[in-house]
Amino acid sequence: MKRIILLSCAVMLAVALSFMTVRPGGAAARSLEIYYVDVEGGAATLIVTPAGESILVDAGWPGFDGRDAGRIVRAMKTAGIEAIDHLITTHYHTDHYGGIPQLAERVRIRKFYDHGPMSKLDEDRDFAKKYAAYQNANKGRSITLKPGDSIKLRREAGSPPVSLLCLAARREVVASKSMAPVPNSICSTAEAKAEDPSDNAQSVVFLLRYGAFDFLDTGDLTWNIEQKLVCPRNMIGQVDLYQVGHHGLNSSNNPVVLRSIDPTVAIMNNGPRKGGHPDIVKWLRELPGLKDLYQVHRNVTTTDDQNTAAELIANLEEKEDSAHMIRVSVDAMNKRFTVTNDRNSLSRSYQIK
Repeated sequence: MKRIILLSCAVMLAVALSFMTVRPGGAAARSLEIYYVDVEGGAATLIVTPAGESILVDAGWPGFDGRDAGRIVRAMKTAGIEAIDHLITTHYHTDHYGGIPQLAERVRIRKFYDHGPMSKLDEDRDFAKKYAAYQNANKGRSITLKPGDSIKLRREAGSPPVSLLCLAARREVVASKSMAPVPNSICSTAEAKAEDPSDNAQSVVFLLRYGAFDFLDTGDLTWNIEQKLVCPRNMIGQVDLYQVGHHGLNSSNNPVVLRSIDPTVAIMNNGPRKGGHPDIVKWLRELPGLKDLYQVHRNVTTTDDQNTAAELIANLEEKEDSAHMIRVSVDAMNKRFTVTNDRNSLSRSYQIK
């Protein structure tokens, strides 16, 4: 029994140390940390910078006795924070912004960001009620993000800078050709689909950079607008971490985009019966630079071969799961990042590009 206890303590210490780095002077510094909260097929990604500044991207579903807000609060406690400094709503679908009013009742949210005001949403008959609840939570003071906008983030002394750049919003994409002066040859295989009239196509897309580390979150952005980000020029570049678009649906995750960004690691915030489409798993596996694909849930409607390896899935059960998270720790000083599956404490380290 003593050996088991000692081993458990050693594992916990190793995980804790993986979220820290050491400055040249010997002082311990916090890494940049990313937490994928399980909101059952919705989205809630918590980012904490080395300076302790927090960014929450989406907040899951409403209802369920405050389930998703509670899970976000639990992630905040794990991260050692008590408030959200910046909350980004990628778009106005219930699984992304519906949980914000319940979260705002439990924690302080200092700033709200979205793609701008709307008076109606054709795909949601209850939009007026949900949007009013969101407006009440942000007290009508949300900030509209446009392509090219950035959210100013504090820099921790002795650490590389952290930046967050909006690449797309409201069907528009960043236009600076200086970001990508050379045409993208991968675009020769690009194909368009029928235009998407839904709010998915208006999603806020951002690139988070910490030193040389790049993290891309495209919300639920769909095929044609995705393609504009890399064709005719790649405005994103290759990234280290990719949050698989639209929970892993094949109306998003355009293969031209995937090949252009060629991530080292991809993390899919899918549900047991939502997202995780076999096409996406296949397309990601075919990327030359991809080392691993992680999933928040196993897709129970497909085969084991059509999911990633079980050890890289946070929640294997469909019901009564334990809401395990996937955590990312970025050590920009040593140019490595670590991904940990909370379910089994499996951690893998990757080189930053």
